[in-house]
Amino acid sequence: MPQDIITVKCELAKLAKQKDKRDVGIWPEDPPRWEPGSVRDPRSKKPFTYPGAWDFIAEELEKKQTSIKPFPLIAPRGKVAYAFLVSTEYGKIYIKVRLARGKIIARSFHYSEKG
Repeated sequence: MPQDIITVKCELAKLAKQKDKRDVGIWPEDPPRWEPGSVRDPRSKKPFTYPGAWDFIAEELEKKQTSIKPFPLIAPRGKVAYAFLVSTEYGKIYIKVRLARGKIIARSFHYSEKG
């Protein structure tokens, strides 16, 4: 991974651990798919809770093998999010987040539809 992506990944992980630094973005023209309750947590075998999803995001971002990819957003226009997949025994979890105003903003947390 290029150094700038590694820096972004570290910042996202740090912010995901801080309750006051995380949020879910809502844009009518590009609504998020933030669905932690419909995804099974591989650690507890139960559906994710809202805080559990954030903990999982932070843990995965801290792993060296987790690769994030930039993803241009429709809304807010001109902004970039970072997406990654996590394979679990229940399926692949698609996660997309972005940085904004010193916070981590959630865009997606659901099972991948691409297998």
